[in-house]
Amino acid sequence: MNVRASKRWILSAGPLALALALGACNGGAVDDNGGEVDAELSAAEVALLPAPEQEADTALLATAESEPVADDAALFDDDEAVETDDVAVDDETDAWRTEAIADSAIAAGSDATATPERLVTSDPPTATPEAALLKWGLHPRASDALRSIGVSASRIMQTIGNAAASAGTHAQDGVVNGHPYCAATDISVSGLSNTQIRHLLEKLGRVGFAAWYRWPGHDGWPSYDVRHIHAVYANARMKSSLRSQIRSWLVGRNGLVSNTLYAFYHWSSTAKAVVRHKFVQSAYGTTNHGSTCVVGGYYCGGDKISGSSSTLYRCTGTGAPTVVRHCANGCRVNPGSDDSCR
Repeated sequence: MNVRASKRWILSAGPLALALALGACNGGAVDDNGGEVDAELSAAEVALLPAPEQEADTALLATAESEPVADDAALFDDDEAVETDDVAVDDETDAWRTEAIADSAIAAGSDATATPERLVTSDPPTATPEAALLKWGLHPRASDALRSIGVSASRIMQTIGNAAASAGTHAQDGVVNGHPYCAATDISVSGLSNTQIRHLLEKLGRVGFAAWYRWPGHDGWPSYDVRHIHAVYANARMKSSLRSQIRSWLVGRNGLVSNTLYAFYHWSSTAKAVVRHKFVQSAYGTTNHGSTCVVGGYYCGGDKISGSSSTLYRCTGTGAPTVVRHCANGCRVNPGSDDSCR
């Protein structure tokens, strides 16, 4: 039986479509567990949203703005985009945090129980495996999504930021596949018209980004600041301020502590559904285990699921997959149907 093929429709159009339909009737979309995804933010969640000066490092963006970008404006003459599959990743965030906390405690001459104020890494040296990513500091899934809509490395203005000005937003979120990442990235709009920027915003939504055009003097963005797009990829483990930003985006607000309605662009229901779906996959930004495997399907480790290539797993949709069995002779990937032990 082609379980994977049959269940893909159930995952993408069954509970999700039902959730969206229920949400349309009740005023807010609900997730597969009955929780409301598109509810207005609580006061505590609004308090987590950044002020403009906390979201962006003005000096860094000003420097990045002066750099040349690809002559690619024609790529954004339309708003078409197709949601990409999210690859499985090895999440090393917990080990990284434990090591960082221990290093911080040692440096402070105390025990290893204190949490460091900020956990960031420096840029990698040249000629490292990070070259496989569109830009160092991107989550692999975010990198794939950006590449799929034609965003080049030259348009990436900031990923992980070490400057105090944007520490709350662009601090490192974790480590996957050995690479540090931040779920937020800033994108240059140099050479783009407002129409093309709106197209780019729609494309970003359709591949899983909650994103806003930070237009000086509009939608709560200071008139003196650098214009750019701020984007947060929804299917990644991230800090609480970014989780609040995605929730703010889902209810049509500006993602800043003012939390006012966003006027520059209103996304299609398709874009909203993709971001909502990916956010649910990441258990609302708390896990990196939310690949686009089919819930209930069997997968070998490495086939859209993190784990040993000699182990057969069952996809849970969010959270870690469950082990079905360890395969003595190896695990076989069966395109279009459940994987199996050899």
